[in-house]
Amino acid sequence: MDEHGNRVTEMKVFTSRQCASSATTDLIIEQLSAQLQQQARASLMVSGGSTPAACFELLSESDLPWSRIDVTVTDERNVSPVHADSNENMVREKLMSANAGCANFVKLESSTVLSLFPFACTLVGMGEDGHFASLFPDSPQLEAGLCSVAPVVKVTTPSSPYDRTSASLGTLCASNLIILLAFGDAKRKLLDAPEGFPISHLLSQDKATVRTIWAP
Repeated sequence: MDEHGNRVTEMKVFTSRQCASSATTDLIIEQLSAQLQQQARASLMVSGGSTPAACFELLSESDLPWSRIDVTVTDERNVSPVHADSNENMVREKLMSANAGCANFVKLESSTVLSLFPFACTLVGMGEDGHFASLFPDSPQLEAGLCSVAPVVKVTTPSSPYDRTSASLGTLCASNLIILLAFGDAKRKLLDAPEGFPISHLLSQDKATVRTIWAP
């Protein structure tokens, strides 16, 4: 906390995306291991997209007791789970393979996601428009996603050809640690001046610790 009582967001800068992905993997393993020491199961919420792919591949080879770990996504396009644009499909292919093949996938639905609270770790990404999960700046449901007490919100946005389901900000913050993983100069500029973008709400909330990891 700073002198005004505001939570300070830590950003670690890496020279390469592989190093950033490796550091992210280590943090996730640390958080899952800590939760598993306290309870029978641990839960992990992750984003889709290309940014976490290398992290997922590293994580899948870790020797965690994956049969005791539940995995869900921060958001999902409303498509078949085997569709090429499905986040579930990507997570199953990149993360839930190798040693992590016995992890349990939980769909992002109000009836199921509450049972995973608190998440050991939540891994989020960010778009160059400042969106996170599926909370887009041009979405009519942005305010609901930021303020709703509901665990998930249904989202439409001109930015996507698909309707979506997104975890609300409150759900994302029901986590022992949030990791924001971002790559590229455009996203660095946004992280340095997030005011006015959806991501500012995640960075300024006071319910969960956020660690930002960035690489060029």
